[in-house]
Amino acid sequence: MQLPAMSRINKGLVIAFVALFVFSAILGKYDISLANIMGLSSGGLLSGKIWTVLTYAFLPHGFLECLFDGLIFWFIGSELENMWGPRRYVYFLLTTILGAAFIFLLIGLIFFANTSLAFYPLSGPAGMASTMCVAYGVLFPERTMYFFFFPLQAKWFVILLVGMNLYHGFFTPGGLFAWAQIGAMISGFLWMVFISNPNLKSLFPWTKNAGPRDPKAGSHRRSRKSKNKISHLHIVEPPSEEEPDDGDDTPPTYH
Repeated sequence: MQLPAMSRINKGLVIAFVALFVFSAILGKYDISLANIMGLSSGGLLSGKIWTVLTYAFLPHGFLECLFDGLIFWFIGSELENMWGPRRYVYFLLTTILGAAFIFLLIGLIFFANTSLAFYPLSGPAGMASTMCVAYGVLFPERTMYFFFFPLQAKWFVILLVGMNLYHGFFTPGGLFAWAQIGAMISGFLWMVFISNPNLKSLFPWTKNAGPRDPKAGSHRRSRKSKNKISHLHIVEPPSEEEPDDGDDTPPTYH
């Protein structure tokens, strides 16, 4: 089996994850917690650690998270970046990171303000990785994904992923951290709806021309649209075959 090429942004992200994981392990030998510096918590934010609304997403808190989330960035993230282009892909990731941070802090302040979880830092790229799976399931609902060793259509994989996080969010003691992933998935999905709607997109001119400028990318997107018109998870209606493709100024159709 030929492995897909890792795109430029995802290559940089995976290198950053591995480097921060190793650096965190080294600092741990000296009783220094990098998670307390980069991790996000309502207590930390109220004490002035504003940078943590971004930095928390780049620090894996375990080897398995570093490994499996890195593979998701490699396989799924690279495909999304190639379809959307680097700039639009970065917008997607930033929306996911900030959305997860907002929901995490909001739920924490409302329901966990007087518990130790309010000061326990959130860290790791799991929110971004989960949202990539959601995006993949929306774009390609009939493709096969694997839940451990069990093959599932991507749309059922996404439903299972969302259901598991909702269960953990409502019924487990550490549910606050599941809400961070739920917030990431909601934010990423809403970003896809937004970028697919030309009326909404026109309100933010800087989102235009955010995709790949390679002319081959247009034909690549058209082939993907035609292959996935059988989807039942429409966000917007697919364009007609007579509609010309005018490059990246045409918002992508998610289905």
